[in-house]
Amino acid sequence: MALPQPTVLDVDTGLDDALALLLALRSPELDVVGVTTVAGNVALPDVLRNTRYVLDTAGAASVPVAAGAAAPLVRPLTTATFFHGPHGLGDIDVSEPTRAPVAEPAAQLLCRLAAEYRGQLTVIATGPWTNIALASRLDSEFAGNLRQLVLMGGAVTVPGNVTPVAEANTYNDPEAAHMVLASGGLPRLIGLDVTLQGLWRPAEQEAARQRVQEQAAADPVARLAVDLLEWYLRADLAAGLAGSPLHDPVAVAAAMWPALFTLEPRHVSVELASELTRGQTVAAPEGRRERLETRDGQSDVVGVETVQPNCQVALKLDGDRFVEHFAARLGLL
Repeated sequence: MALPQPTVLDVDTGLDDALALLLALRSPELDVVGVTTVAGNVALPDVLRNTRYVLDTAGAASVPVAAGAAAPLVRPLTTATFFHGPHGLGDIDVSEPTRAPVAEPAAQLLCRLAAEYRGQLTVIATGPWTNIALASRLDSEFAGNLRQLVLMGGAVTVPGNVTPVAEANTYNDPEAAHMVLASGGLPRLIGLDVTLQGLWRPAEQEAARQRVQEQAAADPVARLAVDLLEWYLRADLAAGLAGSPLHDPVAVAAAMWPALFTLEPRHVSVELASELTRGQTVAAPEGRRERLETRDGQSDVVGVETVQPNCQVALKLDGDRFVEHFAARLGLL
């Protein structure tokens, strides 16, 4: 059996980040050596508290947690309390953990671990990509030092969820997304294209709830997962969805179970200028685009040029198998 991959999760811990953390901690394929935090679903103090609460519940209090960006690089923060609850974990009463985050800032910790585990470290970013952009700015070799960078975000072939064209993470910090996709390393882009194929539905929730209720001394991870999914599913059904897309657990799955996914190399750009389409992720069709030249005060199409892929876009997911694996790992089956 292959050795577990040393892994850092970069999270904005709302409900699906919490589930992603639990999945990673319960998976022998991964060795979680650190967690970095970024404002996103909720403000950074809530993210830090939620993250440490989840780790403590899962028996992983020794995993270092680093505080990262409290706001996007340029724009004001956009939170999502409708989906995640007022403080990010639904209606769970989260007390302040006794242990403090490490003193090392998130971007610095990311760069240090990437260098220490050169060629071995997996980074899974499930919040806005602000910390990843700051790490790339801090160390130009950061992306190249990684084994793999998995990015939850974007919507290349499907509509967005914050706006008709933009997914939440790329909408929240499009400048960071632009920087990360320009930094090299061919990251895996796990966007709405596949996360909408990994739904947790009412039938699964009812079966999981029944299982946990029948076991009075049930696994604390299973109990927490059911509680998280309860709010999450209720909010998504109220929003008109057929179930809860397990966005961030799908990103963790991409690092562990690549056979569940179909990925294609694409060149993806992020819209920065227009507020109407802010954060839209646009793939060059078949890797080509028209080449423009400007002369005499006007632009002219003078040919077609090839653009090199800057990421691997996930386009298909075996959703049924993913949900089965997810539920089994968290003790919900």
